[in-house]
Amino acid sequence: MPPGRPAKAGFSVEAAEGLFGTDRPAGLYERVYKSLVHAIVSGRFAKGDKLPSEVELAGTYAVSRPVVRQALEKMRAEGLVESLRGSGNYVSGLEHLAASGPQFDSNWTVQAKAMLDDLEFRLTVEPEAAYLAARRRGTADLDRMRSALDQFEEAHGAGRITHHFDFLFHEAIALATTNGRFIEAARSIELSKDAERLLLRHTAYFHPRPRGNEFIKEHERVFELIEQREPEAARKAMSFHLNASRQRMTEQLEMVVAGASASRR
Repeated sequence: MPPGRPAKAGFSVEAAEGLFGTDRPAGLYERVYKSLVHAIVSGRFAKGDKLPSEVELAGTYAVSRPVVRQALEKMRAEGLVESLRGSGNYVSGLEHLAASGPQFDSNWTVQAKAMLDDLEFRLTVEPEAAYLAARRRGTADLDRMRSALDQFEEAHGAGRITHHFDFLFHEAIALATTNGRFIEAARSIELSKDAERLLLRHTAYFHPRPRGNEFIKEHERVFELIEQREPEAARKAMSFHLNASRQRMTEQLEMVVAGASASRR
């Protein structure tokens, strides 16, 4: 595979907060492995993207280069990354999984229940975050939201996994509240998601493509109301978005359960 896009600029421990979290539990190389896989499955790194160098990764995770190398070797064995001598490590996998959809085995209902729990919690927090963001946001906050939405739409248009940019949008709203508790809540929910759940979420929300378009429109509406300093309307728009997301997930779960029942007959 020829070199694709360069590694993300300005990579640092600070930039690694959120999706690229360095605090995932496990042994040293497993911690690095799980975080890198999460970054790829969430869409932070797309097919063809160059990962940060081993030196940068070692610094970010506060581990030795052999530990990073072990994590990368496991990813190469699984077809997630490809190494080019003298150039670096490039993302080479996962798009085929996103296109074909995950295997809906019995674990799907467990994962779907976890996602519905997330949405139930978010409904108690994020509408209020949108309300406060509409009252307190500054120009930098709007720029952060707009950038996340633009990358969200670009990734969706290219058929890529969009979760990372969705997260960045909701994190930007939390940041605009200037309340650390809302920021912690936004990040804690994200860090609870494993790779399998992210693929299931992508399938439920963005396949077929028109479903994803509606998802993006709901985000745009929230942004417009925050930009216009309409706190009550922003709160309602966020509540509408999260309820619609819960409905999508519930419908997907019902389809899977019905399909499983029919196959047993």
